[in-house]
Formats: sequence, C-alpha cells, structure tokens
Amino acid sequence: MPIYITEDSSQIRIAVSVGGLLRQKYFHPKSPEAFEIDHKKAVQIEAEWKFEANIIAAQKNKERVEKRRNSAYVTGVGGVKMKFLVNTKNRPKRGAKTKRKRKVSYYTPAFVVSGSQDGKLYCKNFNIKTQGYDMAWFNAISYLCKIKGIGQFEHLLRKRPPVEQFRVIISWQRKLGHNIAEKRLPDELLGST
Repeated sequence: MPIYITEDSSQIRIAVSVGGLLRQKYFHPKSPEAFEIDHKKAVQIEAEWKFEANIIAAQKNKERVEKRRNSAYVTGVGGVKMKFLVNTKNRPKRGAKTKRKRKVSYYTPAFVVSGSQDGKLYCKNFNIKTQGYDMAWFNAISYLCKIKGIGQFEHLLRKRPPVEQFRVIISWQRKLGHNIAEKRLPDELLGST
C-alpha cells in the first residue's frame, strides 16, 4: 500500500512510482481532525498518481518495440519471433526387418507468437510455407493484437522483417546442430534466387 502512516499518526506519506520515477508527498497533521482531512487528501492523490501511472504503462506497452539483440529470431515486434520449428518423429528404419525406429526431424519456417496476458500463457505458430510470408505475418500480428486488446495494428504490420532474415536464421540453427534443407526456406526466398 503506497500510503504509509506512522504509529502515532503524526505523519502520512504517499509513495507511488509513475513512469519509473518515485513520487512522494508528506502530510504532518497536528490534530485528529487534521489527520482525517490529510488522509482523505492522501487517498485522492494516491488514486490520481496510480491512474497516471496506469496510463503511462498502457502507452509504453502499446508502443513497446522489441530491441534487436544477438538472436536471429527477433522481428522487432515484442512477442513475435521468426524461426524454423522442429518437429521430431520416430519412423521405422528403411529396409529394416526389426521394429527399430529412427528419428526424423521436419523443419517449418514460421512466425511464433508467445507470451502471457492476464496470467495466462499463449503460444501459436503461423506456418509460412502453407500461408505465405505476408499472410503468416498478418495472421501473427492479428492474433497478437487480439490477445493484447490492440485495436489499430497497421503500425505493427509495417514492421514486417525482410524475408532474407531466414538466411541468417537457417545458418544460426545449423550452427545449433539442426540439419535444415535449403528447400525448407520460405517460397518467397526460394523464388528470388
């Protein structure tokens, strides 16, 4: 609780973080009547500061941009990554008369939308091979905005990363030990070479 009262009721302190800065105000009531008046003022100021803090937090969340880091998977939109999804299955060995299995990995280029909202986790993949690069991006942003409650999302659609970034991603994931075939790149990238 951001309103602090000393044991002898000689001081009332309000402390609220607004936009990352701590705001404080002190009251020093001299009588019980003055204490009641100052306490009401403190509650009102606290409510105003919390309201302002919530507005600033909502604005920052709306304008939140993911900064490019060392990862090749970032897209510039917080909560949306681009990568090759790995689906590993056990298949019978070719020509084997036993029931021994071999592991086969299938790779799919996709936009992955993940995070949490209201204490619930969400994760959804948008396949670029089946939907196409532009449509997968549109569907990923639409899903993210639906989850986050963002009405206008044209500014997020304009942040679409270049399809050529998948060249970086394929080399990145190959360094991690994945054997991704060149034909698994998005069709828009294969058509341009």
